[in-house]
Amino acid sequence: MEIAVLTANSQLGRALVPELERIPGWRVRPLLRRDLDITDVTPIARLFESPPAVLINTAFWATEDPEPALRVNALGPRLLAERCAAAGTLLVQVSTDYVFDGEADRPYRETDPTAPRSVYGISKLAGEHLVRAAAPDHLIVRVSGLYGPGGSRAKGGTNFVSDMIGMARAGKAIRVVTDQLHSPTYAPDAATTIRQLISAGVRGTVHVSNTGACSKYDFAARSFELAGLAPDLHAITLADLPPLPPRPRYTVLAHDALHAAGLPSPRPWQDALADYVRWLGENGET
Repeated sequence: MEIAVLTANSQLGRALVPELERIPGWRVRPLLRRDLDITDVTPIARLFESPPAVLINTAFWATEDPEPALRVNALGPRLLAERCAAAGTLLVQVSTDYVFDGEADRPYRETDPTAPRSVYGISKLAGEHLVRAAAPDHLIVRVSGLYGPGGSRAKGGTNFVSDMIGMARAGKAIRVVTDQLHSPTYAPDAATTIRQLISAGVRGTVHVSNTGACSKYDFAARSFELAGLAPDLHAITLADLPPLPPRPRYTVLAHDALHAAGLPSPRPWQDALADYVRWLGENGET
């Protein structure tokens, strides 16, 4: 079975490729943006001259500029979904916790109403709807606060954890919000669960995040503790930040669909974070 991963050098893509390659009988086709621009029908048509059995799309546009966000996060997945449906290819579309408004008082289930507040969240939700409409055989995976080795291409190769540790080592004062709660997701753990979902033939929408919840402040503080750092850390609230872009207050994810499929939740966020901070130290990135 051939699985194409786009983009293979994204934070999640780098974790997916080795995770999928270790399965006997699975062949991975890593794709970079230069190989496949999902907003252009010509390279998509070339890909489907020899269609993969599965296409995992991790590509996204992170800024609040509506035109490119909608083009990459919504219209691109629609083009992929149309080709996948015609070829009998399973499309795995990676989405986000930012499809929710953040006003809940309990973890969001896959079936809960969506009401994104930001351009990014709106465009990602539009992508979900367009994928569902064009490719009935799909798997939409929502992640939250993704981090992992190699960092995010959208952030220049860093992520929240590596940014925090870098600022601490530089002796900078650090301000982090205490009232924004989420379920941080370690990319290698997300990759393992996505591989399990594909193996189990799961379809529909599934939340994938590490178990538990924490504020951004708690996540940063635990990162510093694991790295043996004691920076000048200050607690602030969302009200202390600029009003734009809108930030959901609460996006903790429940794992109802995983459990319904007989699959376990990823391990606690504390254990995953410890592995990542250890990796940073071993690879000279802290």
